[in-house]
Amino acid sequence: MIELLDVGDRVEIGSYHVFSRFRGATAFVRDEGSDLAVVVEETKGAGPYQIVVRGCDFVQIDSLAVSPDRVVLDGAAFEIHSRYCSRLHEGRIDPTTLARNLKALRTALLASAPARSIVFLAGSGSAFEAALARRFRDGVSLLLGGDLESGACAIAGLGFGLTPSGDDFLAGLLLGMYAAGAPLLERRRVYEAARSSNAFSESLLRCAADGCCIEPAQSLIYALFAGTEPDVARHTVRLSAVGASSGADLAAGLYSFLASSVSSGVPL
Repeated sequence: MIELLDVGDRVEIGSYHVFSRFRGATAFVRDEGSDLAVVVEETKGAGPYQIVVRGCDFVQIDSLAVSPDRVVLDGAAFEIHSRYCSRLHEGRIDPTTLARNLKALRTALLASAPARSIVFLAGSGSAFEAALARRFRDGVSLLLGGDLESGACAIAGLGFGLTPSGDDFLAGLLLGMYAAGAPLLERRRVYEAARSSNAFSESLLRCAADGCCIEPAQSLIYALFAGTEPDVARHTVRLSAVGASSGADLAAGLYSFLASSVSSGVPL
């Protein structure tokens, strides 16, 4: 028996058709456009476009419709009782706490990131991956040096995975920009330069530019600003477990922007 647990706040009202299937998830696209909605099992957690369910056969599910107060899966209607709020809330940032917690993030990320993560790309013996690493490093230097468009263009689409590692990294960087209070115009410059024909990447980047993200990323960001080092380590491990390497790559982008801001003395 299916139980509806949570609906993301970016899931649009409308009828959807199947886009792709994965283990423990089925992605749908809205009939009226390209909006995504992803029905996921409970262990994957909440997200802007995610409809979290329990007891679903993801191989069999074929139709989805969303109204203001209910979700209809294969003709069965379920009332919406919980909406995940994906946007980060702004608060005061203590630079000393953040600097300390960023060290904990770096340590935990190096220990928990999957081998194919962009975190370890520079250490690969493959000529192809070495070339990717050079382009990635150049792109990061441009981004952190203020050339947002050139840096985003260099990194967008790089790497492996359903959402390429470069796109996940840029999403993390955008979340760091939002959390640190970077102007909307700067975030939009990165997003517009990185826009993708990949529906998953496009949704991820659009959300990140607006300060919206999955729950494990949100929890890590709050821990960075106000939590303890063990909190940061725990949430880093949780985020690193998302996808093949998506969570770790997003955490790397988040770390890169915030660590650069702290070291350069940019006001947070």
